[in-house]
Amino acid sequence: MMSFKAVGLTVFPIGCAATTGALFGPKVGDKNDWYNKLIFPAYNPPDWVFKPVWASLYGLMGFASYRILSKSGEVDVTRAMTTYGTQLAIGMMWTPVFFGTHHLKTSAAIVTAFAGGIFMTIREFAPIDELASQLMYPAMAWVSFATLLGWHVAYLNEDNKALKEQ
Repeated sequence: MMSFKAVGLTVFPIGCAATTGALFGPKVGDKNDWYNKLIFPAYNPPDWVFKPVWASLYGLMGFASYRILSKSGEVDVTRAMTTYGTQLAIGMMWTPVFFGTHHLKTSAAIVTAFAGGIFMTIREFAPIDELASQLMYPAMAWVSFATLLGWHVAYLNEDNKALKEQ
């Protein structure tokens, strides 16, 4: 039987991401919205992919954090949880910067830092709980892809006249 703590720590990052998405996310149906004027590379996934992928990844990260916290009586998990919390905070910064301020290069730098934070979290989790570390692998893969995508979108839109007209 799963504990309330496990459920809470699993759902917490999903809730954080959903909140930032609701506050700052794109207005996909609004053709005049800034997001809909961006130029994307051909490999950009369709818009409907992002919400379920991010929810799944944040859920895996949250459950990984539960597994680490459950070891706190056996080992010191302070550094691992600080690293996890830091990378989570960095990840939450991306949405307001990208969708809120429209700073493409800054948001690309943030997602790059997020990838680095996930990598460091994997390294911190591994000696404490190998499965918790492995639960971070899908996030590492997706955020690595998001890093490539973010920098490519920034490059493609440097001279996007439709964005400058806003």
